[in-house]
Amino acid sequence: MFGETELVVNSLHHQAVGRLGEGLRLVAKSPNGIIEATETIDPDRFLIGVQWHPEEMAPKDPLQAKLLKAFVQASNK
Repeated sequence: MFGETELVVNSLHHQAVGRLGEGLRLVAKSPNGIIEATETIDPDRFLIGVQWHPEEMAPKDPLQAKLLKAFVQASNK
């Protein structure tokens, strides 16, 4: 995700994605195989789904801040 091969996230959920929906690709998973992030295969759309809370991590993690900034920029289009 964003060119990284490993991320530290605050995975605080009790639910998980069972299978990817049509048009999505896996971009991050936990060491035990839980899907943590997906994105669209359509290069003309912004769609990223994450199973963590980047808004809680953004003040101290530049990558999480980048994710939130990308979301805000996409929503302003």
